[in-house]
Amino acid sequence: MKQLTPLKAAGLQLVPGLANLVVFVGLAYWFNTMGLPAFLALAATIMVSEVPVSWWLMNRITRKETGGKFDFKVAFPWRASIPWWQYLVIGLPLVIFGMVVIGGMTPVISSGIREASGLNVPAWFLLEPDPAVFASMSQSMLMIMWLASLVVFAGIGGFTQELYARGFLLPRTQSLGMWAPLFNAVMFAVFHLNAPWSWPGFAVLALPWAYLTWWKRSVKFGLVGHIGMLLMQSLMMSAIVFGLVPVDRMAG
Repeated sequence: MKQLTPLKAAGLQLVPGLANLVVFVGLAYWFNTMGLPAFLALAATIMVSEVPVSWWLMNRITRKETGGKFDFKVAFPWRASIPWWQYLVIGLPLVIFGMVVIGGMTPVISSGIREASGLNVPAWFLLEPDPAVFASMSQSMLMIMWLASLVVFAGIGGFTQELYARGFLLPRTQSLGMWAPLFNAVMFAVFHLNAPWSWPGFAVLALPWAYLTWWKRSVKFGLVGHIGMLLMQSLMMSAIVFGLVPVDRMAG
């Protein structure tokens, strides 16, 4: 496994993010003209841009390292086994931490940065619709958004993001020593080029995933934390979709 320079590792992390930004801008505007939320535009972007680009890069680099063959063990070398009890003792708090950061801390910081900088972001570009807009959505639209959150964000997208950032790139920057997890978390945050106001929250979110992957030499905790957090978000959305929480309350 060849070690990457920080500059090259940063570039490889940002390539899928740049592809996402270009595609998302076009799709978000187009979806908005059809009355569809940016959330669905990002889901489509992940499927047509981020996932294919990430896997293409992993395949290309791994083939160079092996002399022409994609080898899963070479691509993702940090796969050490984890005792079952550590999934409960470490994995569960990791998911809860992710929910607190992404559901509480990040929205507040993101809103504060946009207001302090005077950044006027069009409503069609924001992933979090106004509560009144969310409450006005039809049941079928809420169902589509829930399915997208479950299949695309928590499943395909979350799995690919974690494998790429922590499973693939982090081991290739281990020459940075104890700074490797911090570098990885920061670059993962910057990867979200469509939401620079959320970078502080994303960096805090990714740091324990990166550190545990580096410490345990296993991407499994990162996968548990990342996918588990997204699954919890989907579960919360399902409470609205299936009527457990009246949607009209969201309008305040």
